[in-house]
Amino acid sequence: MSSTVRAPYIELGPGGDYPIEMNYAIRIYTNPPQSEKIPKVGDEGATLKGGQRTNFHGLVPILDGDKKPVGWAEVTKIVSARPEFMPIKDIEDCGFETIEEAVSYAKREHGEEFERDGVLTVFHYRVNSLNNL
Repeated sequence: MSSTVRAPYIELGPGGDYPIEMNYAIRIYTNPPQSEKIPKVGDEGATLKGGQRTNFHGLVPILDGDKKPVGWAEVTKIVSARPEFMPIKDIEDCGFETIEEAVSYAKREHGEEFERDGVLTVFHYRVNSLNNL
């Protein structure tokens, strides 16, 4: 659940108008993805995205790896940075051991957004409710 919007300042020239991906949900990925596990209600977690995403803090839908809604989570913290400046702790919270591993994942799963923005975004969340899981 996302949409790409553009800043309304194209007349400013290069850098004055740029696309940004706006997420309306968080998608739970596990590393490796085939071992996906949705956390329990009350659990905290983190998920990695490749690209500059929305800065919304609060309740959002949880999507599984197939983009199916499975519940609600509260986004508690968002960390977005170029890979060389991303704190390793945030990457480890997403199940990756190295920045290189996280970048490889971002290129594979979010290639267009990562290529466009050159940043990693980590969403920290707390599961609020699940749909009968």
